[in-house]
Amino acid sequence: MSVALKQQTQSHFSKAACRYQHHARVQASASEVLLAHLALRPLGLCLDLGAGPGVNSAALAAQSDTLLALDLSPSMLAQIHTPSVKLCADMDALPLHGNSLDTVFSNFAMQWSSDLNIALAELYRVLKPKGRAYLAIVAAGSLGEVKTAFASIGRAAINHFASFEDILGSAHNAGFQVNWQQELSLFDTYASAKEALKSLSAIGANSAEQGHRALSKGEYAQILQCLGGDNSEVALSYNVVFLELIK
Repeated sequence: MSVALKQQTQSHFSKAACRYQHHARVQASASEVLLAHLALRPLGLCLDLGAGPGVNSAALAAQSDTLLALDLSPSMLAQIHTPSVKLCADMDALPLHGNSLDTVFSNFAMQWSSDLNIALAELYRVLKPKGRAYLAIVAAGSLGEVKTAFASIGRAAINHFASFEDILGSAHNAGFQVNWQQELSLFDTYASAKEALKSLSAIGANSAEQGHRALSKGEYAQILQCLGGDNSEVALSYNVVFLELIK
């Protein structure tokens, strides 16, 4: 993701902070997978990277000595009421000392990095030796239904997502040992194509690198028809990579 797009995404998420949790159903499913893998492991000094409105704050705080909640959007952080240290910062330049964290937890956030190699190198830097990172990252193959619908009018709608292989490569390049890896397809179902697109807007998944020229009524209608057709429900798919990394 470019720096300009990251700034645009920050603004978008800040505006959507109050309604984000209502729409973030796939994110909730992914966090269930990560939290189940954590089980009851003590987390020590734990960073929730891309904490958003604190969906996972209570669960993480219960297992942590101290919870740091970091997000690019101050409006998202303002939604967090669980006791935590709030940090408004960029995941690609963490304002933390090296070898300071026991655990990093990040759910549906690292795909917004400008450079995943840099972001993972930052995680490696701030973790203590033997520290662990638990990550859920949106990967290539996600939201193919939306890509196809927008391609029908010659437009791009979804950001580029790294492949499973590239994500693993970045983790190894950073110096991590991969202790657990899993790739899952997660789905969300909507009552209509219009509801599906509204939900994507609320969670920021449709911030395309190619810009945001307004759709004409005809283009919008064609996208809805391609996405939903005559179906009473519309399902969107996400390809999610889960990792446990050890420094």
